[in-house]
Amino acid sequence: MTRHSEDPVRHIVTFRVNTEEKKLLEQLAKKSGRTVSDFMRRKLQVLGERE
Repeated sequence: MTRHSEDPVRHIVTFRVNTEEKKLLEQLAKKSGRTVSDFMRRKLQVLGERE
């Protein structure tokens, strides 16, 4: 499925996590019905709104 956006995703951010952190990220994303990438994007958005 192609994403149609006025601000297309053009950058990749990579960071290291340990096994427990990876499992937690995957669980939280699954629980929210999102991919890990979409989950993190949404969390960044929420944090930005609090600033």
